[in-house]
Amino acid sequence: MVVAALALLAACSADPTPTPIPATPTPTLIPTLGPPPEGTLRVAVIGAAPHQDLHRLVSEWATLFGAGLGYNRLFRFVADPSTELPSLRVECDLCRSWRFVDDTTLEVKLHPDAWWQGADDYASRPVAPLDVLWSLERLREPGSPHERLLDSVDVIEVVGESTVRFRLHHPDADLLLKLASPYAVIMAPDSLDGVNLRTGRVLGAGAWRYVRGGSGQVTLTAWDDYFREGEPAANAVQFLPVSDLATGVVLLDLDRADMAQVTEQQWAQMDHEQYDSVVVDRQGRGVLFGINADRQPLADQAARRAIFGALDPQAAIAESFGIGWVGAGMPLIEPSWRLDDATLALQFDAPGVAIDAPLTLTIGNFGEAFVTHGEALAAQLRDAGFDITTDVVSRGAYLDRVWQQRDYDLFVGPMPPTDTPNAFMLALLHSRGASNVTGAGSAELDALIEAFSVELNAANRTDLARRAQTAALDGAWLFMAAGLSERWAFNERVVDPPRAFPQGSGDGWKYVSVE
Repeated sequence: MVVAALALLAACSADPTPTPIPATPTPTLIPTLGPPPEGTLRVAVIGAAPHQDLHRLVSEWATLFGAGLGYNRLFRFVADPSTELPSLRVECDLCRSWRFVDDTTLEVKLHPDAWWQGADDYASRPVAPLDVLWSLERLREPGSPHERLLDSVDVIEVVGESTVRFRLHHPDADLLLKLASPYAVIMAPDSLDGVNLRTGRVLGAGAWRYVRGGSGQVTLTAWDDYFREGEPAANAVQFLPVSDLATGVVLLDLDRADMAQVTEQQWAQMDHEQYDSVVVDRQGRGVLFGINADRQPLADQAARRAIFGALDPQAAIAESFGIGWVGAGMPLIEPSWRLDDATLALQFDAPGVAIDAPLTLTIGNFGEAFVTHGEALAAQLRDAGFDITTDVVSRGAYLDRVWQQRDYDLFVGPMPPTDTPNAFMLALLHSRGASNVTGAGSAELDALIEAFSVELNAANRTDLARRAQTAALDGAWLFMAAGLSERWAFNERVVDPPRAFPQGSGDGWKYVSVE
């Protein structure tokens, strides 16, 4: 799964700063002159989705700016402006309530006021448990890119008139996160007769009616009959396709757009009295620094700790991406999961150990900023006395050498998009992890990860999350050397722009208002 995600990442556009962009050519849409429609937010975005079938698609564009916003899931991410970050907390979307009957049984009760949007040939009706059953069974069909999303689920069944029951193979503390995945959308099967899900209409049960125009523009219009009061805050959102970030800035300056992603260099040149900005930290996205513990002298924990201790990752971020963050790499449910600065600093303040052997740092070339970041880390190691050679490799070579052949000493490059804590810890840091390319793992860490992965009590899981991250950093196998951050600039019309895109979802757009 991780290798497949990296293969997709390797095929994406070379620009390292924006949300990953498919290779589809993007026309630049210049909106017509005149004032914007009342209550309408205009957002310049790069890219496009190859089609609209969320169950058969892997595209953050589709979930952030496309068809994903026209559907709903059983759960959604808490994304209102008061949410303390980082956060992957979930709340009901189409559901009214939920409960774990036991460690391997989840029951979800649908909200009685959740109704499907109507169409000329489709009468609105309540969302039913059979809709959920049909949709999630389709999501996990063999061959679907998301078939493993619900791999802990044995049986999905309907109980009574309003309840869906999930019986699990084993306890899964991330199950609600998976049901909140922006790909786990619920559809009305009886509305799909004669509809091509790849190109046809998108009919949901949520706050937005979705329309995609021939030019690629996406328009979300508030659905007046949505059952959650006060949502959405805007009358409409228009996502305007542009070919690059510079064009988005032009649209802002021409007052043809209200919001656009910008680079740090572009932001420095903008009028900060006219524009404000928000930095969105993307959990589960970014650049890993890894050490191959299966090679000498790197099998010695003290040697690996010395390498960590020679690094100043924040300084490297300042030289390359300009913005970003440093951490263990695991997506965090609550702010309380985050290691404090003092604990992190200890990991990069280890005593030096002499390493006479020459080492090669393999740098994945996913754009200029990635190479600059890797070279900055290499320079720090040389300054500390290490004999470091850098080898900048293509995307395909990075995928093959690091993630398939594991033929490297040290590496720095993008991690596969990782949306849940268990996906990161079990795959990359457990000694038997399917994507453990560093030789990570110990009896202590394995035990912590296994307990963490099934713990349903929030307080206990917080404690295990902190202990597992600390143990992983202490082992000095890998860490997030540059968590992906995006800066979005906006004009004075915009109130409460999204501050997070959890799992690549656009749940925050419904809280943006326009003056």
